[in-house]
Amino acid sequence: MPAPAPDTPAPPGHRLVHPQAANDLLMYRLNRLIAVAGSLVVRLCEGGYGITRREWGLLMVLAQQPGLPPAALAERLGLDRARTSRAITSLQNKGLVTRSTMPGDRRQAVLSLTLGGLSLYDSLFPQIKALNQELLSELPPEMVKALDHALAAMQQRAEMLVATRTDLPRTYRLRGGRH
Repeated sequence: MPAPAPDTPAPPGHRLVHPQAANDLLMYRLNRLIAVAGSLVVRLCEGGYGITRREWGLLMVLAQQPGLPPAALAERLGLDRARTSRAITSLQNKGLVTRSTMPGDRRQAVLSLTLGGLSLYDSLFPQIKALNQELLSELPPEMVKALDHALAAMQQRAEMLVATRTDLPRTYRLRGGRH
């Protein structure tokens, strides 16, 4: 599709489909949105509750799915196991999470929220939910519905790309970059 003439306005979404600069790239724009809006979540979590955004992510998942092993928790959040382990240890030290061994296999552990963890979740979730609702408040309902569908489709496509794009180099973050 050729670029529109300079005097003709570009059709909606044109710059996403035909990016010309960093500000046109979908992932760049999503990252900027997360950086700006996410800073509100960071301020709320760290300033109001003494937990990091990563720790909040673990609490949210465990509130919905108690009894997960650490590896499953890391996978659900898209985090590496080392960072997840550090966050779990921090939450345990704060009295918000318990780690129990599985019956029959003491090498396997499952995680659950303590009463303090549940209380923190019950207090913080409505505030973060309100921030999300405020962020969406400028969009009409049909646009919110379309955004929900678009995000689900893009998530599915991203997961398929990760599974099939074997031509891309692997990362070795723990070793300082390229291997």
